[in-house]
Amino acid sequence: MINKKMKAILKSAEFLFSTKGFSQTTVADIAKESDVHEASIYAYFKNKKNILFEIYGGYLENAIETLNEHFQGMKEPGPKLRKAIWHYLADMKNNPNYARILMLAQRENPDFYTSEHLQYVKKYSGLVLRIIIAGQKEGFFRADISPRLIRNMGMGASVFAAFDSIAHGHVYDPNDMSDRIYQLVLNASGVQAYSPENNAKSNTIGRTELRRSQIIETATRVFADRGYSKATISKIAKQADLGDATLYEYFGNKEAILLGTAETYLQELLLDENNNPEGIPEAEKTLRKLIWRWIWMLYRNEHFSRILVLELFRNIKFYSSPGYRFLADFFEMIRTTVLQGQREGTFIEDVPFPTYSHMIIGTFDQYLLSQFLLGKPPLGLAELDRIVDTLVRVIKIQE
Repeated sequence: MINKKMKAILKSAEFLFSTKGFSQTTVADIAKESDVHEASIYAYFKNKKNILFEIYGGYLENAIETLNEHFQGMKEPGPKLRKAIWHYLADMKNNPNYARILMLAQRENPDFYTSEHLQYVKKYSGLVLRIIIAGQKEGFFRADISPRLIRNMGMGASVFAAFDSIAHGHVYDPNDMSDRIYQLVLNASGVQAYSPENNAKSNTIGRTELRRSQIIETATRVFADRGYSKATISKIAKQADLGDATLYEYFGNKEAILLGTAETYLQELLLDENNNPEGIPEAEKTLRKLIWRWIWMLYRNEHFSRILVLELFRNIKFYSSPGYRFLADFFEMIRTTVLQGQREGTFIEDVPFPTYSHMIIGTFDQYLLSQFLLGKPPLGLAELDRIVDTLVRVIKIQE
């Protein structure tokens, strides 16, 4: 049972973690903000991380209780899934401090995934999964699609809609956004699918770029193995067989190196490897090719994938960095391809952007989180192929 003093501590910590950042906030700061003696805080919480984890657990526990209450008067699985998506989006919009620390602090603290608070993540995730499994048994959702995939598409798109709002200040309406995401999920996984009737890296690398690449490659391994917060310039320099001063010649600080990894690896998404003999692939083929390009970028570069998922997506500066520009250009390639498919009569006319791109990125983000933090095995080729099929089906006109 949380008493008045604990509530004050948690409320103050949530505010400080959001405004100052988790790493920059001290227990003394929380004591001052909450008007609770520092010694009293340690009587309730072992350390700063425990306070952070309690904030996560509290929100998740409340979300589970609220959703279960809403579900009491609902029988159909479709509206339940839509409600779960809406609730997440509304929760993030109505609690911006929590949304910000969830984005920026959670994944830099992987200890959460071995703490007792993980039970709330499993309960929340299981609650959504059971809706989908029940819907498959009732014939509402397609039985030939993994229920985890359906869940990850819906919740992954929701997570990145919230991230987009935090990073770029884009304001969304939870009702409108949940309708968009739910409709995309339904297009791919509903038994009654959508139909018209029922609605450069090739330039010569000089010495400077070679040295920069050496630093980036080494830093990627160090960040992935040790975590960004525990990595140091000296550690990177030592493994790269360079002096600390040499690293500072290329990058002003550790965060600049982190953002440099994004610039290096994400530009792969824009390399045109067109091996179609006709030269002008159909829109559906192009879309599949783009999704596979995203997959291969993630799975060929596992160290970078870990950094992207656990560090960069949660770093607000990433969204104004050159590396993010490559990702934004990749999103634009997807949008252009979809527009081409609409002209060809292949794709539905009302595809919401950037929601569809968020769904693609968010789906794999959810799978990689399970792999990196929960020890789930990586996806096999057959399962990846099914995911690509499903993501295309989201917007494809069904014959």
